[in-house]
Amino acid sequence: MMPNATFFSSWVLLTIAFLRCPVTEAFCFPKIRDLRRGRTDFSQRRRWHPVSVSATTDSKSEETPPPHSAVLCVGETLYDSLPDALFLGGAPTNVAVHLSSLGVPTAVASCVGNDQLGQEAIRRIGARGVDTSLIQRHSEFSTGMVIATIDEVGDAKYEFDTPAAWDGLALTDELREAVENAKVIVIGTIACRLGSSGDAIATSAETISTIRNLARYDTVVMDVNLRPPWYEAGDVLALCRGKEDTVGGAKELALLKLNDEELPVVESWCGINSNDNEALCGENLKRRMAALGSALNACRVCVTRGADGAALWCRDCDDGEEAFVENTGYTCESEPGSDTVGAGDSFLAALTRSLLLKNEPAEKALDRACALGGFVACCRGAVPDHENAPYELRNIFSFAD
Repeated sequence: MMPNATFFSSWVLLTIAFLRCPVTEAFCFPKIRDLRRGRTDFSQRRRWHPVSVSATTDSKSEETPPPHSAVLCVGETLYDSLPDALFLGGAPTNVAVHLSSLGVPTAVASCVGNDQLGQEAIRRIGARGVDTSLIQRHSEFSTGMVIATIDEVGDAKYEFDTPAAWDGLALTDELREAVENAKVIVIGTIACRLGSSGDAIATSAETISTIRNLARYDTVVMDVNLRPPWYEAGDVLALCRGKEDTVGGAKELALLKLNDEELPVVESWCGINSNDNEALCGENLKRRMAALGSALNACRVCVTRGADGAALWCRDCDDGEEAFVENTGYTCESEPGSDTVGAGDSFLAALTRSLLLKNEPAEKALDRACALGGFVACCRGAVPDHENAPYELRNIFSFAD
């Protein structure tokens, strides 16, 4: 049930009161969750008003745009409402913040509302060193919100406010130029969630599909995020495979990343036979990942396994040989109220920097990714300060060596 005007106004005013609180200068707004307990049913969508793109999205920045970033992260920027706090997040946004913390010039292409939370989101992302010039402002839809329910082991399930500003990303000239110049483009599949809805204002799916096909060969990292009911098999597969062109076919993905729960789902879509009773490791996993890479037009495939680490398959390494490596993962002492939100995003950031920007060996890249992901999984929120990591883990993922 949607909140009434009095409730919503009170929530906004109290939220704004927290925005400049010194205690909340990270990505976290403490104690906001209680204000949203009445807003847990998002089955009833707000009405969409048919307005033009020019009226809908304010994507121009009056400031001189910064130099082109090495990595462009495309997708959702939203707020995660956890049991006792409100965190700024969204998978591509989290990846961008972690990449910036690792010293990589990174930009985010997303859309937030023309509201106080959207303005604050841009400020906080920029404060973490990320280029925000490609974050658009939507005049019709508010900044995205998702309620994350944490289970007893710290894993999260999500309920999305719909529609939200991040459903309305437009392909501007500035964004097109950034795509053409980026060394790596990280795309999250969840931002295409309304691609089959038939709503003309849900532009994100079309924009992201175009970005996938505009990007240069071996530059796109596809982060598969299956959040029921917000995906269609055909849409996800089409985005991964890319569009055939008249020159040499569809451009291959540089990296396809998914978790151990998503793996059998995507395999079934591709007609790949797998036995769920077999151990998710060794030659069996190598075979499955190689088959998935072939089916989805990916040069590299990474499968994360939660507390059991991750595996990485690369079709061709520098020596021309296929590579398959596994890592059992890292852990550290968990802080009070810790959750696993953002662990996979931090993992992907470290893997992208090491494997695709630094061209490090697969084993080294996976080790760095598992170290950063292990640290974040023991923290509260998706983007903790890397300086707070134990020395042993920071020494692995910080690229100090």
